[in-house]
Formats: sequence, structure tokens, C-alpha cells
Amino acid sequence: MKVKDLIMELIYVNPDAEVRCVTYKNANEDADEFALNIRSLEDYKDNVDLVLDNLDVGRVNEDKVFEILRNKVLDWAKNKNLLHEENAEKQFMKFIEEVFEFRDEWILYINQCNKHSYPDSYVDMDITKYRRKMECEMGDIFVILIILCDQLNLDPINCLARAYEKNQR
Repeated sequence: MKVKDLIMELIYVNPDAEVRCVTYKNANEDADEFALNIRSLEDYKDNVDLVLDNLDVGRVNEDKVFEILRNKVLDWAKNKNLLHEENAEKQFMKFIEEVFEFRDEWILYINQCNKHSYPDSYVDMDITKYRRKMECEMGDIFVILIILCDQLNLDPINCLARAYEKNQR
């Protein structure tokens, strides 16, 4: 959620809402969760001045989440000594393997969904289990691609942007 949307929500929709936020003090630390307290200082007819408590905990920037996770993946890969161009072919084969693992989980998920045509909390829980496995396999694909991009000196964000641009034609 964008900050301006959050502020609009709190001012006009539910000014007493408690908002849970996640932020990072720097790229090398895990996220801190905190309650965001917004106090109205002055309420004029045309504007509202707000103070955001807890601003000292660091930046809140949803655009940086991928970069933070990417850096953690690359640190892990560096510790495993994977970040060498000569490893790119093996990394590509690992990518293919992970794609097939994702496909297998996807098929299980679809079969589970098709098997049950009625709502049931046990069925929902079972389907959620299959969905989580599918998400994990998709995450593995992202990890492999991040490492492969680094091995080939490619920026994954630029790759995504070029694919998006190509598909907009």
C-alpha cells in the first residue's frame, strides 16, 4: 500500500485503525514490525497535518523489498561459491529442474481443486497446503534466476522491464 493511500484510509475511512508496518533499518538486517501511530495535530478545513511516530526505525519502501531479498539470495550464493560465469550452464539446468518441480506441484494443486466441488474447511486447508508448496517451488525458480542473472552479469529488473516492453508492442 502506498503511503498516500494509507494516510487517506486513516483520515477518511478509519482514523482509529491500527496499522502494522514492516521496515528495514538497512539492507543487511531482517525486517522490524511495528505499529504505526498517526496523530492529527491540526485539522483545518482544507488540510490535515500528521506526525508519523516511529520514523526512527528506518525506511518504509515497498520498491526495495525485491532488492533486499535479491541481496540475501546473492549473499547465500556467494557463500556457496556459486557466483561464477562458468557455473551458468549448471545453473540453467537447475532452473529447468525447478520448473518441472513447480509443474508437478501445480498439477497436484489443480487435481486437488478439481477433486472437491463443495466448500469445506478441511478441503480449503488441504488446497492451501498445495498452494503453499506451489509458491515454494516458484520461489525456488526466482532464486535460481537471480543467481543465473548474476552469473551472466544481467540485472533481473532490466530483464523483466525488457520483457514487459516487448509484450506491450
